[in-house]
Amino acid sequence: MTDRNRLGRAAVHHAAADGDADGLRVLLAGGAAVEAADDAGWTPLHFAAQAQAPSAIEVLLAADAPVDAEDGHGNTPLWRAVFCSQGEGETIRLLLEAGADPDRGNGHGVSPRALAGRIANYDVAAHFPAGDGTSS
Repeated sequence: MTDRNRLGRAAVHHAAADGDADGLRVLLAGGAAVEAADDAGWTPLHFAAQAQAPSAIEVLLAADAPVDAEDGHGNTPLWRAVFCSQGEGETIRLLLEAGADPDRGNGHGVSPRALAGRIANYDVAAHFPAGDGTSS
C-alpha cells in the first residue's frame, strides 16, 4: 500500500484520480495515508478534485484529508476543482463546505475565486459566495 511509482504516486492517488470511492475506502481502511503527497505535492484530494469526482472527495474529506494542501505550485484542491470544473459546481461546493479557502493565492498569487472569475467559457464564479473583491 505504500509502494510508489516513479512520480511518487501510491494506490490512493490512483484511486482518487479514478474517482473510485469504494477503492479509496478500502485503501484508507488498510492504512493508506489520506494526506500522502506525490513528488509534485499532489494529495489524493488534488487528484479527486481534478477528476471532478464528488464521491471520492466525500470519502477523502470524511477521512480528514487536508482541504487546503498545497502542491508544488501552491495550488490547493479547490484551485484544481475550479480549473477543471467546466462550469460544474459540485466539487467546488463540497470543498468550500469543508472549509477550503477560496481566497488563498497560489505561487503566482492567483486564488481559486480569482481563477473562477478568469475562466471565460463557463460561469465558474457563480459557484462562489460573494467575496471581498481583494483576491488576485
